[in-house]
Amino acid sequence: MQHTDASKERRGPDLRERRRQQTELEINLAAVTLAAERGADHVTVDDIAARAGVSARTFFRYFATRDSALVYDRWGFTNAVEEMFARMDPHDVRMRDVEQAFGSVLAKVDEDPDVVATVRMYETITSSPQLMAAATAATNARTDGLLATIPATERSRIRFMLAVASTVLFATFTEWIESGSPTGVSDAPSVLTCYRRLCAELRAL
Repeated sequence: MQHTDASKERRGPDLRERRRQQTELEINLAAVTLAAERGADHVTVDDIAARAGVSARTFFRYFATRDSALVYDRWGFTNAVEEMFARMDPHDVRMRDVEQAFGSVLAKVDEDPDVVATVRMYETITSSPQLMAAATAATNARTDGLLATIPATERSRIRFMLAVASTVLFATFTEWIESGSPTGVSDAPSVLTCYRRLCAELRAL
């Protein structure tokens, strides 16, 4: 069974890691904001770096391409799944565990006052076939990296489980945004409410 140091988990990331995460978020926000203003095809790495207040050289320390900055996992869904597998024996992981990991992240989305950035990111990615492909490739790469740490006998099941969970997550953001909730429509569901409902529907299939 895999374990992590519990004291490290409680302390969370160190100062250097927090600074790295903050810089990644700032670059991602700059990229998404510019893409929303101009269209992704009219945004360059130099544009993003200038808006984020960093050099192009610094940009490439964090992101390999412009597209990777646009499809960055700003909420940490990947981290949540990786932390779950670090705590649990892969043989014991079930869909409900992935649902709980994603749900904990979605609760943070609901609490974020800057919901516009999330909507912009979704709309930017879904309006561009190139970015949709980049997002899919990034998800697959992260999954492959995780699977490399898991016994071969469990990989097929876990790959399938994560693919289903990712599809539900994408459907959740689609329904949440289409409901008008991010713009303050009265009685619109939270993103976590949408997610829980879709997870329940999946179990009923």
